[in-house]
Amino acid sequence: MNDTYTTQKLLTLRKLTRTTGEIINGQMKAYVATLTPLFRQRAVFGEYIQASGKETVKGAEQAFKELQSLYESIATVAPFHLSRELNSPLMQMTSSLELTPWEYIHTAAKDGESRTITVTCPFKSIITYTGYSPRRLRELLTNRNRNDGELQQFVLHYLAMHVVVSKQPGLAQILSTLHFPLASSQLSDFGALPITYITSSISTSLPPDGLVIESTELSGKNAFEELINVGDIENLGDPFKDRLMGTLKASQQ
Repeated sequence: MNDTYTTQKLLTLRKLTRTTGEIINGQMKAYVATLTPLFRQRAVFGEYIQASGKETVKGAEQAFKELQSLYESIATVAPFHLSRELNSPLMQMTSSLELTPWEYIHTAAKDGESRTITVTCPFKSIITYTGYSPRRLRELLTNRNRNDGELQQFVLHYLAMHVVVSKQPGLAQILSTLHFPLASSQLSDFGALPITYITSSISTSLPPDGLVIESTELSGKNAFEELINVGDIENLGDPFKDRLMGTLKASQQ
């Protein structure tokens, strides 16, 4: 977005972002709900996680070793400071999923004025196991009387999600083909903890800071939602078709 954007154009794009977002986020939730069984921890870790019945999984030992390595490097340092001890099998884990909109902090500046704003990415959501949202994790980290056992469960659920996705590349491939790629990143207040998220092939971005500041002044809230990049809709492709066309062209050379 460039400086030619006006307040009226911002309002038009905001309306389009929200109406389009209803379709995009509805489809995102439907796909995640359908694929939820593939996010089961025992499908990757097998009997290294407590549960009723036996479930032998090829590669479970290696997956658990990766989980242990991640835990030792991430959970034992700031901001968690947990014990290195990680016994097997792990406690039974929640397998249902929930989505939380991705947010970040942006400092908008104009004419010597600056404002710290919480920005929401409307087509991008963090995927966590139910009950382990980023908000609850933040609350737990700021609680001086927190229970380390509970905090450990939060860390393990995030790490398990990361390993489950990395060990099943077909899961990410399916969602990418459906225009909802999976990836992982980090949030500053959670240290090196990998945060798994799903986003749309239709991207969003911020308008110039001046319009962002003006919008927050009118709303009375230091919050803003990114706006849709309309051109992405026109440029939507079919990854599978593109791959086949590439093969076809190569064979004709």
